[in-house]
Amino acid sequence: MKSSYPNKHNEQKQGLLLPVLFLISLLSLVFYLLIVLLPEFLLNGPVTQGKSFKDMNVIKGGSAPTPLTLKHREPSHRILLEHKPNALNAIKDTHTGIFKQLRTANTQVTRTDEETSDQFELTRIQKRFTKPAMQVNPKEFKQHRRIIQGEVITANTSLHDASSLAQVDEVNSGIKDNFDPLALRIAPKVLESPDTCKRLITIPYQTLPVSQELFLISQLKYGNLVISNELFAYQQEGKLYLPIQLLAELLMLPVKLNIDTLSLSGWYLTPDRNIDISSHLMMFWGNSDHCSVQESNIYFDDWDIYIELTIIEQMFGLNINFEPSRQRFNIKESSFIPLSQIQDRRRRYDLFSAQKGQNDQLTVREIKREDAMLGDLAMSVDLGITSQKKEHIEETSVEGFIQARTDFAGHNVYASYSWSETDEVINAYIEKTLSDSWLKHYRIGSIESHSLPLISESSEGKGIRLTAGDGFTQDFRHITIEGEIEPDWDVELYRNNSLIDIQRAGSDARYRFVQVPFFIGLNQYQLRFYGPSGETRTETFSKMLDNSVLEQGQLGFSFGSLQREQDELQLHYVNANWAVTESLTTNLSLVQQEVADNDWLTIPKLGINFIGGEHLIQINYASTSKGYATGVAVQGSKKHIDWLADWEYFDNFNSWENPNETLEQQASLNVNGSIDDSGMSWALSGSWKDYSMSTDLLQFNAALMGRFNLLSYSNELRWQSAIGKDRVYNRMAASGRLGEWYLRSYVDLSISPELEVNQWVVNANSSINDRINYQVEINYQPQAIDAFRVRNSIAYLFDHSSLRLVLDNDSDGDWYAQLKWNSSLLWQPESNLWLLDRVSHLNTGAVKIVAFQDDNANSLFDTDELAISGLSFSGHSQTSASTNQDGELLITHLQTTRPQRLLLKESSLPDPFLIPLMMAVTVNPHPGHVQKVLYPVLYTAELEGSAMLLDGKKQLPAKGMLVTLVSTDDNRKYKTRVEYDGVYIFDRVLPGRYQLSIEDKFTQQINVKPGEYMVLESVSILN
Repeated sequence: MKSSYPNKHNEQKQGLLLPVLFLISLLSLVFYLLIVLLPEFLLNGPVTQGKSFKDMNVIKGGSAPTPLTLKHREPSHRILLEHKPNALNAIKDTHTGIFKQLRTANTQVTRTDEETSDQFELTRIQKRFTKPAMQVNPKEFKQHRRIIQGEVITANTSLHDASSLAQVDEVNSGIKDNFDPLALRIAPKVLESPDTCKRLITIPYQTLPVSQELFLISQLKYGNLVISNELFAYQQEGKLYLPIQLLAELLMLPVKLNIDTLSLSGWYLTPDRNIDISSHLMMFWGNSDHCSVQESNIYFDDWDIYIELTIIEQMFGLNINFEPSRQRFNIKESSFIPLSQIQDRRRRYDLFSAQKGQNDQLTVREIKREDAMLGDLAMSVDLGITSQKKEHIEETSVEGFIQARTDFAGHNVYASYSWSETDEVINAYIEKTLSDSWLKHYRIGSIESHSLPLISESSEGKGIRLTAGDGFTQDFRHITIEGEIEPDWDVELYRNNSLIDIQRAGSDARYRFVQVPFFIGLNQYQLRFYGPSGETRTETFSKMLDNSVLEQGQLGFSFGSLQREQDELQLHYVNANWAVTESLTTNLSLVQQEVADNDWLTIPKLGINFIGGEHLIQINYASTSKGYATGVAVQGSKKHIDWLADWEYFDNFNSWENPNETLEQQASLNVNGSIDDSGMSWALSGSWKDYSMSTDLLQFNAALMGRFNLLSYSNELRWQSAIGKDRVYNRMAASGRLGEWYLRSYVDLSISPELEVNQWVVNANSSINDRINYQVEINYQPQAIDAFRVRNSIAYLFDHSSLRLVLDNDSDGDWYAQLKWNSSLLWQPESNLWLLDRVSHLNTGAVKIVAFQDDNANSLFDTDELAISGLSFSGHSQTSASTNQDGELLITHLQTTRPQRLLLKESSLPDPFLIPLMMAVTVNPHPGHVQKVLYPVLYTAELEGSAMLLDGKKQLPAKGMLVTLVSTDDNRKYKTRVEYDGVYIFDRVLPGRYQLSIEDKFTQQINVKPGEYMVLESVSILN
């Protein structure tokens, strides 16, 4: 009997129609207000008043020019134009013959007409100028030059450009000595023709450091080819910025980044179309039909610079589209970078490297993870004294929290213990991850079980869990994200840049997000951590869901045995997964589950998963001695929309997911998408549960998520119908930086049947100075006894610890006070190094780089080899640190969820003839072990030889012939050409065995030793 009142039950179901229609109408209105009527100034920001070069009047040819001067206004760096009489100096004709000269200070540049083309050319001047001088004949505008902060620009112009040139001279004549160089470099924009973008583009820019929380982990596709699944793009004020060095490596673009000077140089399509980004000015030849960017910012971190997407499109003639719902950049295949001619692109890249003398091309070595037999101890300690008054009772107590992590016997061990007047919590486990063995991972102690559809969602408890085999496919519907942090830390979870949920770690220092969306394609996740003393850090990782996760014939296993934490019931299971094809898998599970004290069920389960293109189907069937359960989940992806539909049916089936057979069937539908060109995403969901002894539960959710500047926000509207009552709730959340404050807030509202506030929490913190952080939290909960509570917290940050004072005041007069001290320790038993820090080492990794001069080129630090001091690396937070006298550099607080690239700063090499075997290392650190990374640096050699051509009885220098040196060990290649006197020279050659070739005329095997100056015998070649 499903219900005691069937007629009433049906009337309640039919009565849901009106609220559903009302909800749909309300959502439509909200979307209309947010999308159509959203004020433009909220998206674009305020517009600074004043004219720029784009706004000034164009002077018609033949008309008298109006004198102009430049004004520089802080802080926007816009150039304002002001009319000033008599500002134009006399223009003198200095055009003589075919030569033109331009003098500035003690520097002279001379160029003939034959050296110029219809494209702009850039030539470096060795000395900076003090005052620019310019002389142009207004009647003969065949060639025009400008000095721009130490550079000469030469351009052919026609008589039609006369007015524009005169205008430039007016602007130039008004510039005074020592004027801001940025203003001077903006002037060439007037030279540009307004009707085309196929010309020299100049864009002034400012350089700014990145903020870690503004990174997007995205996928990059070129045509139909995925060329990167972890592209770190940057976002700021509604604009997207791409890492130019990584982009150049992936597309083999002939540009080179100098990270020390934050400059970029190179060319595109042809070597005379130069690209130069330096000294706050971008100069490049436009290759697209859009050139509207007037000024920009370049953001930088320790190993790359991030350039505005629109500018990259202009620079390389690319069409780049970003899909927010997929977190994917799509580059339309260009005829200039065809996939079919990728080898030709490589040839061009090699040509560029040879021309620029970049024989030391970037080499990267991946360092595999190591688990130590006896690792390094990472420990965090919180000790506090608490005093409180509650219901006229005052008491004082001591509480604390200690957690530690280390490697032992090749395993990673974690343990934590917290105590207070109310309870004690112990959490511990030992685990190991293996990559090259049949057994992939196991964990003993505090664990989380695998998800078993129809039987049990992922559960917490104590026991053992392991995964083995070539491949294992878990539940495709959603995932669980959990971990350890420190007590009272806030954790935010983002998927594809949309805020999913916010949690605060309790006394056990754990966070756990369940039923996290997991859709077809690339899912990018980010965890943002906010500490009570103003600390911040982020962790990022990605998970792919498509048929690439399967490989035909793969066989995987999983096993788990645990005692559930909440009620101490037990669960034991074993699961086998087999990939029948690359799109079809089957799995068979055998589960023993304790549904009540000493009440055990044996449940076999069969599952089938099919992944094809942009769709996935998951079918499950389970049975007991009394009944059965079946379920179907279907999800898909189309353009900007992801969706998941799930239905489960239970017939006298008892399990943790359906205790006491209360549920007969349930269904849910989730749809997610994004709004083009808005940075916002949306989600619609509905769920229905059909209970056997009560009325149905029906719920609809609608959410809108987005980002405005540095602030992430979300709004979720929920309608729920149960036990004959309809309720409407709304939850709004915001998180991010607002000025100098970090703001996190959420409010829960009950809209129907009555409008009321259920809870409103606002947390804001800011640094008063480098040592002091202040935080305030306001909690309003009108239904509680103490409806209003204010928490004030002030923290003082020492070098190795922090001290925090917390004061809570409730509206009913109760109060709470706590003084807490926190510190973190890293101990290396091998060297007996004790490192104290206020930033925890528990969830970050560390490596120790050992740099040495590898004289025998065996990549080992032998006893007779010298350590190299003074080397520094980018890619971590302590970039100013360098190797000590022992060649050692300890780098801490590295992220553990993804590999970290550490790049050598070439300027830190003490000798130009020293070259590292690899320019960068990719490390996979984990807490509990400081992994040693050997960094061999080789003392390079220099080779000199000569080549002569025999022409009869004459012996002439083989001028211009290509000489190539190719390593027989690793295909490293060096190129040079025979000079006018027949001599060729190779410098900074790494030791090793090589084959020397002079075009196809001569070859020779040579062995190069460290630091050697080798003179080769002269070679005579028949002409």
